Amino acid sequence: MTATRHALAFFLLPALLSAAMGCAPNVVGHSAEGAEIVRIPLRLSNAYLIKTRTPILVDTGTYGDMPELERQLLENGVPLRELRLVVVTHAHADHAGLAADLRQRTGAKVVLGAGDVEQAGRGRNDDLHPTSFFAGLLKPTIPPNFPEFAPDTPVSEPLDLSPWGVRGQVVQMPGHTKGSVVVVLANHTAFVGDQMLGGAVGGMFFAHTPGEHYYQADAAQNRRNVASLVGQGIETFYLGHGGPVQRDDVVRELGL
Repeated sequence: MTATRHALAFFLLPALLSAAMGCAPNVVGHSAEGAEIVRIPLRLSNAYLIKTRTPILVDTGTYGDMPELERQLLENGVPLRELRLVVVTHAHADHAGLAADLRQRTGAKVVLGAGDVEQAGRGRNDDLHPTSFFAGLLKPTIPPNFPEFAPDTPVSEPLDLSPWGVRGQVVQMPGHTKGSVVVVLANHTAFVGDQMLGGAVGGMFFAHTPGEHYYQADAAQNRRNVASLVGQGIETFYLGHGGPVQRDDVVRELGL
């Protein structure tokens, strides 16, 4: 992704954010059991609904996104109150912003990587480490705070998702943050949060082209995580921004 593309996207961001608020949710895949996987585009990031009989939400969006999240869930036949599990891939404001509210309103169990529990309890992002010059310029615009919460289940060992109707696991993979997690399903698909970025500026441009995320706590470890998932046979990666992206593109664009 060239600096010119990033700059163009940056200057068009305000108009595109407004347009994104009206985007309809869309089915982007299925679990091995046939449950629909729905991408829910919110202001600054994607959340994902896995439509099992005990619905799972992966990531929650930014504080203030609740009306839009609730609307899109309902459009897909899942009232907010029916959520049973909320997996937060990492404790950043644009992914964890509604975790506290969702637990209070739905009673759903909230899952977070053990390494991010302290950060979630503070309700503040860690110090973002830019991976490019553009990311450094963008850093002051990133929301730093979110309502603090403590997860019901801090993940240090793989968490089996079969009680929620899907074959898969939540696995802690530190790299993007100290406790970032991925959700790996049995059909070679994975929800990887911000391990990588699809396109530029939240995936509004070139959304299916994988690239380095703007910020990584440990960029080298994060790259090893992506390589590990490729080695495990993951074919489709669902991202926090942009995507989905496919295995061959990940290998080519990230030089794995």
